[in-house]
Amino acid sequence: AVRKYSDLHIVHFDAHADLRDDYLGAQLSHACVLRRCHDLVGDGRIHQFCIRSGDREEFQFAARHTDMHKFDFTGLTELTDWLCQTDVPVYLTIDLDCLDPSAFPGTGTPEAGGVSFLQLLGAIRTVTKANIIGADVNELAPMLDQSGVSTATACKVLRELLLALEK
Repeated sequence: AVRKYSDLHIVHFDAHADLRDDYLGAQLSHACVLRRCHDLVGDGRIHQFCIRSGDREEFQFAARHTDMHKFDFTGLTELTDWLCQTDVPVYLTIDLDCLDPSAFPGTGTPEAGGVSFLQLLGAIRTVTKANIIGADVNELAPMLDQSGVSTATACKVLRELLLALEK
């Protein structure tokens, strides 16, 4: 995607920064994915929202290299306005653990906080006004939630994302 879209921006909704250089010695890990993306797209092109967990190095890296918005979607409307004005290609990645554990209990990362289901849907509807060239939804782990609530929530989020992309 970076070869075809040299001016690619990434919008990242997640509870975790995912900016570690390595995790347990591996540079290709779930905890490093946005750091590897930074290796490809460079400074100022990764926009992170809802981040509530990370280590000190990740937050220091973010302060120098990414556009991080902690805890919620503050700044998403302004970012989306800019993305629309510039018409740059945008990849949207949604880690479902950005949701509060009461809305998405099966993440295995129940630290306090997170956004509501309706806040996430509003954010999806906002950012999909931009030139979205690709998207993913991840972090569903059905075996961690025997109630099935997380699976139902993931299906609803995916459905709303697909509907929002159909513009």
